[in-house]
Amino acid sequence: MKKSNRDNIQSLFQPTFGNRPEQYIGRDGVIEKFMVGLREPIGSRDRCTLFLGQRGMGKTALLLELSDRAQKEGYVVARVTAHEGMPQAIIEQFQLNGSRYFDDEKRKLTGVTAGVLGFSFGLTFSEAAERQYGFRSKMSLLCDRLAEKGMGALILIDEVHTSAAMREVAAAYQELVGDRKNIAIAMAGLPHAVSKLLNDSVLTFLNRATRVELGLISTNLIRAYFEKAFRSIKIEAPDEILDRAALSTRGFPYLMQLIGYYVIQYTPERGIVTDTIMDKAEKAALGDMEKNVFEPILNPLSDNDKIFLKTLARCGKTVTTAKLQNELGRKGPAIQPYRKRLIEAGVIEAPRRGELVFAVPYLSEFLLGHDEARFS
Repeated sequence: MKKSNRDNIQSLFQPTFGNRPEQYIGRDGVIEKFMVGLREPIGSRDRCTLFLGQRGMGKTALLLELSDRAQKEGYVVARVTAHEGMPQAIIEQFQLNGSRYFDDEKRKLTGVTAGVLGFSFGLTFSEAAERQYGFRSKMSLLCDRLAEKGMGALILIDEVHTSAAMREVAAAYQELVGDRKNIAIAMAGLPHAVSKLLNDSVLTFLNRATRVELGLISTNLIRAYFEKAFRSIKIEAPDEILDRAALSTRGFPYLMQLIGYYVIQYTPERGIVTDTIMDKAEKAALGDMEKNVFEPILNPLSDNDKIFLKTLARCGKTVTTAKLQNELGRKGPAIQPYRKRLIEAGVIEAPRRGELVFAVPYLSEFLLGHDEARFS
């Protein structure tokens, strides 16, 4: 049966958090830098990387891409979301994902317990090891076992935050590197969560990790991808529409997925993308942004934080701190705590000394009244 445009949306665009699109756009340099680190000697700084970015910047998709590429480079990957049971989840992921490299050994067993010290077979711990060893010792055993097959170990942690589990994993990683185990780690999180992580007294070694801030993507790259994607399913998009679609994303990865998704959703098979279709796609995309990005960003903020942001929105796109102080009726020291907190949270940025801008596209319009917000 012939596929429709609607059937092809999923392979081209993934506007759902935690999913990965068919092609990763605009992060080639970031990905290659980490992959180079995996090829470098044990202990290389690039083998421990922190990715930080606001919601919708593609952090989870990036970890998925790193997982695929690392496996091709000879790494067994444990990919988890940070939570209190994370250490045990990491062990289980390594056992599950690495077991296929030991299938032959399992088939050779004849009903008796066999294997190397600490294991009954493959990556399954002996009863004694399971009972007596903690996370750090089990990871050491797993790294040694994988090394027998020429494999390394890569831990990927999403939504990192300061916790007892994070301290346990980070401390174990540091010790394993000191023991020259072939292990690497990449973590992703919101700016304020990563900031707290780096300020934790137990986790100070993470300040030596490579830190990567995931910013906006070039709209030229986005336009090229839109053109390729629409053409692949026989949708015609004139140049002016492609320009409009790319510019409407403002370089925000999540918006790129949303715009592409809704354009295909609203365009008939083998049809032409019109301004009317773009109007509908942009309106739907902005609605998703409000629910999935703006509200989660704003809900944890205090009333004074929101007043600060609304005042900033009324002042224009790039606002001097002097103008903001004047509008708020407060002197410099009084607004510094809000400025610092909102920058750490990834809501605003300071592109130059004495200036502030919003870090998330369309948030200022939303604050001024989402009924008036529109793509431009």
